[in-house]
Amino acid sequence: MDIVHHTCIGGIGFVALSAQGQELAGLGFLVGSVFPDLDVAFIAAGKRFYLKRHQGPTHSLLLAPFYAAALAAIPAWQIGWNWVLFLGLYTGLTVHVLLDVFNTFGIQLFWPLTKRRYCLDAVFFIDAVAWTLTAGFFAVVTATRVSPGFVAIGYAVLFVMYGCAKLILQRRIKIRLRVDFAIPSAWNPFGFLLFTRRDGCLETSTYNALTRRVSAIHAIPGTSPEIMKLARHSAVFRDMESILRGLNVTRVEEDHEGTTIVAQDLAVRNFGGTFGRTELRFDPDGRLRYEMAHI
Repeated sequence: MDIVHHTCIGGIGFVALSAQGQELAGLGFLVGSVFPDLDVAFIAAGKRFYLKRHQGPTHSLLLAPFYAAALAAIPAWQIGWNWVLFLGLYTGLTVHVLLDVFNTFGIQLFWPLTKRRYCLDAVFFIDAVAWTLTAGFFAVVTATRVSPGFVAIGYAVLFVMYGCAKLILQRRIKIRLRVDFAIPSAWNPFGFLLFTRRDGCLETSTYNALTRRVSAIHAIPGTSPEIMKLARHSAVFRDMESILRGLNVTRVEEDHEGTTIVAQDLAVRNFGGTFGRTELRFDPDGRLRYEMAHI
């Protein structure tokens, strides 16, 4: 989920809990729902620092109770320790982390025990159905007299059902079509971008699970070991390889000025298709002259 959606989900918790007279718990839930994505501040230390830590330590389930305790301690100087606030913060943090596991960019779920990133690839980070459900909560609460708490329970049930249904569908597609990645579409709940390696080539296509139609098939030639060795002379490229699950060289240009290598992340997609795009330029002697990575 993007930070705006996480904020709206936190708002749902705030509205529902406040309606039950638990404003402090609601405020904690809202703050906890937003806190993990504040790691965007890491970009002040540079892109490479940010990329290595984005959705890393702040998204650790193991550290969630410590973050909640630290945040709850801030107002404790004035109002004393409040367990309700702590539980609201902890719940908001946990919900945020579990939602992001369903997305297409891995999170370091068990940092610092392991830096491995976990993701289920079930729901795109911006999803039309998920947003419809969230907007539906506020529409129902605004237009009716139904208890916000009751509406929130219905919303949560529908949200979980949708996430699980997408996960099952995505797993079936991967098995049926024997692909490496099946990345969900943002707008079509039945649409997926498929990526797999076949006969030494990288094959990409789109798939509609409702019609079972595969289209826009495109084959990208395999990358020679020499080109991969050259690319790994770049520290930026090595960083991107360690962070991204599907970084692949998609274009190589060689001329009298040297070699240009373009790699793209195929496991994480965004609307412009630029996330993870890495460009390297080497002179004719193989010396790195330029390196850049989009985030």
